[in-house]
Amino acid sequence: MKKISKLLFFISLFAFRAFAQDKKPWVYFDLGDTVVSTKDMNHLKYLNGAREYMEELKREGFKIGIISNIPENWGMDYDEKLQSLKKVIHDGWDEERPFDWSIYDEVILPLKNTEMKPAPTLFLKAISKAESCPSVYIGESPKEITAAKEVGMAAKLFKADDQEIYIPLDQIKGFITENYKLPYDRGCL
Repeated sequence: MKKISKLLFFISLFAFRAFAQDKKPWVYFDLGDTVVSTKDMNHLKYLNGAREYMEELKREGFKIGIISNIPENWGMDYDEKLQSLKKVIHDGWDEERPFDWSIYDEVILPLKNTEMKPAPTLFLKAISKAESCPSVYIGESPKEITAAKEVGMAAKLFKADDQEIYIPLDQIKGFITENYKLPYDRGCL
């Protein structure tokens, strides 16, 4: 019996370490006009440098998500809405390489129009998904940035004409540390 207790202890210790090592900070993006240019819905494409930035974030160990406003009429539930969004992107995609959905660990969508940004609902879902790790939201709407900050997220206004349109990779952990307003597990960074 003693051997089984020791074995269970070591298994649980390993499982805890494996879980703790998987804890990473999250970077959430608005999709339209932050990652994908939606100026012409028949010719959708990544904004300059967006694909490469997402790939670099992934290599650096960040979890990546999308928080996007999808109206109620795009589907009755989450799965229908996500399929509608993917179809719109696919049908209008204008690049040789397809949009890479696999890079995103989470896509957060409103189930009702009242949940659409800048309402706090989607930002609160993002914080919950990040568990005890900090998260940052990057989007082009000043109202959405304000809303994300009001619930405690770190947030950066995206401006396509800025020299550095996203948070530089060597500064992102510092940006999160300075701007995330909720308690979080320091081991995530």
